[in-house]
Amino acid sequence: MTAKLWAVVRREYLERVRTKGFVVATILGPLVMGGMMIVPLLSMRAGSKPLRVAVLDRAGTLGSEIEDALRNARPDGNPRFDVQPAGAEQAGAREAALKKAVLEGKLDGYLELPADAVAKGRASYFGRNVSNRIDLRAMERAVSDVLVGVRLAEAGLDPAKVKDLTKELDLKTIRLSESGEREDQGAAFILAVVLLMILYTSILMWGQMLMTSVIEEKTSRVVEVMASGVPSTILLTGKLLGVGAAGLTQFLVWSVSLFGVSLVTAGPLAGTFPFPMPEVTPLMLASFVLFFLLGFFFYAALYASIGAAVNTVQEAQNFVWPVMMPIIIGMVSFPAAIEAPDGPLSVAMSMIPGISPLIMFLRIVVLTPPMWQIALSIALLALGIVGVLWVSARVYRVGILMYGKRPTFPELVKWVRHS
Repeated sequence: MTAKLWAVVRREYLERVRTKGFVVATILGPLVMGGMMIVPLLSMRAGSKPLRVAVLDRAGTLGSEIEDALRNARPDGNPRFDVQPAGAEQAGAREAALKKAVLEGKLDGYLELPADAVAKGRASYFGRNVSNRIDLRAMERAVSDVLVGVRLAEAGLDPAKVKDLTKELDLKTIRLSESGEREDQGAAFILAVVLLMILYTSILMWGQMLMTSVIEEKTSRVVEVMASGVPSTILLTGKLLGVGAAGLTQFLVWSVSLFGVSLVTAGPLAGTFPFPMPEVTPLMLASFVLFFLLGFFFYAALYASIGAAVNTVQEAQNFVWPVMMPIIIGMVSFPAAIEAPDGPLSVAMSMIPGISPLIMFLRIVVLTPPMWQIALSIALLALGIVGVLWVSARVYRVGILMYGKRPTFPELVKWVRHS
């Protein structure tokens, strides 16, 4: 029995790790993870080239001040606006000329200040792209400071002194851990989201791969030959272990690479990056691998039973959606888990098998929960895997040798109850 199981495991493992796609994905995985973390951090530190803008002042009294404020706006230390002259035409002709310049690409946009801009605190920005919220927010602050200064001057107050007295707080966020202190400028959030997305897609990808393999073996009648010499339970177990081992190999390479990069950026290359790199702890990496394996076995067993019950991939889609719902719920709930990782909702969801591979892992990355909660989540997920395996084995035993009509959900229930 052990020899037969090992033969199935070996076949499933080698069949996947020898493919070019596996090798390429394993090598490129760390590069993709690094890019997904570094590019957003770089974009937070440095935007695109400065916006070419002009100021259309309807009142005729604010233009020069607003232009100077925009030239001096440096939210990230770099100038964000290249202020161009609005032209000497009359107001109507000037506005038409500015719109034409924007449409022709000579300007990125122009700022219109109405005659009552100071009293009403209103302005409008016209541009072909108005989704660059960081730059537009910098423009809004610069213009707002000028308007407030004018109001203060009209009230007999010194704008410079008031600005100095009402200076905004520059709050640094420093993450405390057992290894010490580390400034965090959003890197921890990006790391958590990136690892969560990789975990989510990997669990579903390897589960789908197993389901497709079962369907192909069933339609080609290869499974009949295999089932004649190997019990269906051993066949299912071997497939799960073989495919799981292939996924584990890939995840171990990714985790070791991620940990190595973390050690280098925290050691020899510390301070060379323009932003603090996120901390990657051994517990985080161990959880990354562990919850992939647990999530894989939970969903792969269900995918394998679906593959055994149907005849084509198209037929399988009707059964896949109910199976995917828990992990989809976990994925769309990640903002709540990040905002309040120790809140009642996050704690409850991290205990539900099917959802816990994502939410508990996310809690560990953001704010490590008590060890008893981690242990309880793993134990409940392990019990869920046992239950899913029991159901899947019964469906698999009947389904792999049945062809023709696609079974309904009531028929699958009968297979589970009576097989």
